[in-house]
Amino acid sequence: MPAFTSSRSIRVFGELNADLRAVCNEAIKHIDFSLIDGHRTTAQQQQKFAQGVSKLDGITKRSKHQGVDGVSWAFDFIPAPFTNWNDHVLFASYAHYFRGIAIAKGIELTWGGDWNRNFRWDDQTFHDYPHIELTGRMP
Repeated sequence: MPAFTSSRSIRVFGELNADLRAVCNEAIKHIDFSLIDGHRTTAQQQQKFAQGVSKLDGITKRSKHQGVDGVSWAFDFIPAPFTNWNDHVLFASYAHYFRGIAIAKGIELTWGGDWNRNFRWDDQTFHDYPHIELTGRMP
């Protein structure tokens, strides 16, 4: 059975909101993946924005990675075995698996490949395939 074994996955898991931890805990029992990003400071978010990997600057538009009180409302993952960053079909299958688990637990998630949650990828202007976040506004 897959498990979080890397120090990075274990660290990121500890940074997540309890609902996200519940989803990841169930998912890792059935599919293999690594957690690669959780909580970000404002400076880290600004760096992601400057690199063009985020549309949120961390100040006027906060990322759910910045979370609340040091707890992330988002995570980034990579499927195992990993093939490439642009394999949207592989990322989509994992994202929908996460969403299915979340639905069963009464949790709403949004995937970075389908921001408007209509199950279409061709109507998105920004693709962030490894990204999963809690749906709705942070308190």
